[in-house]
Amino acid sequence: MSETPNPTPDDQSELPREGDGSQEDVTVNLPTDLPPVEPPSAGMIIQLFLVPAIIVALIVGVYAAFGQLASQELDWRQLVTDVRSENPHVRWRGALGLAHMLDADAQRGEKSQHLNANPEIATAFAELYGEFIDLDDLSEEELKNLEFLSKALGRMQVQSAVIPVFREGIKESRNHEVRKHSLIGLSMFAGNLQQSGQTLSDPELVNELIEISKEGDRLFRHQGAYALGLFPTAESQARLVALLSDPDLMTRMNAAIGLSRNGSVEGVEVFFDLLKEGANWNLDPKQVKTEEQESEYFERVLMLINSIKALEELEGQLTADQKNELLKHLDPLSDTVKDTLLKSQIIELKAALNR
Repeated sequence: MSETPNPTPDDQSELPREGDGSQEDVTVNLPTDLPPVEPPSAGMIIQLFLVPAIIVALIVGVYAAFGQLASQELDWRQLVTDVRSENPHVRWRGALGLAHMLDADAQRGEKSQHLNANPEIATAFAELYGEFIDLDDLSEEELKNLEFLSKALGRMQVQSAVIPVFREGIKESRNHEVRKHSLIGLSMFAGNLQQSGQTLSDPELVNELIEISKEGDRLFRHQGAYALGLFPTAESQARLVALLSDPDLMTRMNAAIGLSRNGSVEGVEVFFDLLKEGANWNLDPKQVKTEEQESEYFERVLMLINSIKALEELEGQLTADQKNELLKHLDPLSDTVKDTLLKSQIIELKAALNR
């Protein structure tokens, strides 16, 4: 058992002795009344905890925001590099990643990085699309890739990268599918440019589209007519007027829509004829049973919806007689249509005409 060590002589000299008056010197008189204990105020809590927490949160938020922007920039640059890879798996993974990034960027609105106007991304897509232009016989997988790339390029807004590759793709010597998807992508591209407020002026391209609209294949005629409507030139408008008499209904309708897009009512009779004919189609999605019926149903509904939208834009330029004739065609169409979206469009147009 350990014992308390005895003090050394030096220690003893410091200890008070009996009878020594120094004992009184070490006595401490403690106060009998302590100050009252009060809970911290709300202001003190804010100063001690909340304010520092807000400052830390702001610092972390700014750091994270800059980190996210840096990682996004790094991501699209890496994906562009992947698109140019010799490895086909890496290449298509990069192309798909860029397409997803364009989707996400478009949804950010004002916070968008405007990746669709990025020349490096547009050039990467264009280079990849160019690999399909010379193909004469495309496999099923190649057709899917071609369609994917035409739409990806169509969403870009870089004329110097996109127009040349699509112009190569629509040449008469190219594969039928290559021409078709090049025309679709070109129309998407021209439409996106218009929505962004940019002007697309290419006289040589307009002349090429005019020649395509004269071909025997109805597919190319109505695609050419649609594309011409996105080029507001005197030559394109004159060709659209001529196409109002085309034997193909889709071509006539696309010509009328192209004219209406530029404020012309010259194609309004085509719309009236389409609405009159549409009342006899009995459009009901429940009656669609085969792929052929589905394709026909989709095409007819799309023609009617686009025509009604065009008429809504032209409503202020229609005469009283034209409005009355239009209402006369809309009533029987509304009675027979079972398609929800088309029916709602008809109701909106009738309301606009009756205002």
